[in-house]
Amino acid sequence: MFEQKAIESVSILIVLIFLGMFLRKAGLFKDQDSGLFVSIITKITLPALIFHSLSTTEFSFDKLLIALVMIISIVLCALIVWGLGSLFKLSRARQGGIILASSFPSSAFLGYALVEEMFAGNEEAIADAAIASELGVGLMLFTFGVFIAIHFGNQPHSKGLLKKEMLKFLYSPIFISILLGIGFSFISLPKHNVMVEGFYKTLQIVSNANTFLVALTVGVMLHFKHLKNILGLLLIVILLKLFLQPVFSYLQALWFQMDELSHRILVLESAMPTAAMTAVFARKYGDDAELTSIVVVASFLTSCISMIMMLFVLN
Repeated sequence: MFEQKAIESVSILIVLIFLGMFLRKAGLFKDQDSGLFVSIITKITLPALIFHSLSTTEFSFDKLLIALVMIISIVLCALIVWGLGSLFKLSRARQGGIILASSFPSSAFLGYALVEEMFAGNEEAIADAAIASELGVGLMLFTFGVFIAIHFGNQPHSKGLLKKEMLKFLYSPIFISILLGIGFSFISLPKHNVMVEGFYKTLQIVSNANTFLVALTVGVMLHFKHLKNILGLLLIVILLKLFLQPVFSYLQALWFQMDELSHRILVLESAMPTAAMTAVFARKYGDDAELTSIVVVASFLTSCISMIMMLFVLN
């Protein structure tokens, strides 16, 4: 049952990505249209998803260790890939693309689905997954990930511009939704109030559009023109993202002597394929978006095997 759910979730996103490719080839969308999709995602659908997830989850400060483990795993992978990129003298745009693709797991899309399936009715498991996803992966993706994308992007920039772009995150819809989500998690709103219920239903509708738009954006950007030239890089990134990162989280959980539930959640979240948002950031800030998009799709395909392996190990 667990294996079926994992394959089903991965298959849905892959189908949507290839739908975006088909629509581009059919002439309905153009490469430059991805810029509009990126704007809608980062300003509307993603903030709605983040706020909805955090505000409806019970937040506990003693669970911040889960987020810390995810953050350390992300940084370790980024440093390893940065070192490899420097060793092989990759271009800055390509180096930025593979760092993004090898460091940030798709915890929000697949993570919740698998945790809900494996730990049905266990509210603590869902809360742990939310902390790992939003405060571990999400916060790092939209701070550290944006920093990487800007620093290695091929758009002209200076230290002043880099600082300016990083500060923009502090008053962006994404960061504001994180703060508000955590704040509202401490407020007991009347769930059966008509206005509150209507507000959250609206948020749910907008949030549901995020996965489709992200997948569509990746599909519009995705080309396989130079696939033969990046097979070696692709293999390295897949190995780092799907196998080495879960090992980092596993070892840290042992070191911190975390409970069994948190241990399992961390390994599962780390074993998720590359977050599709990395391709969106690569496109926005001038990194190698084609490479990143290919890695996103390849990691989802490969994750069908790697996640099932993790599920067998955890069981």
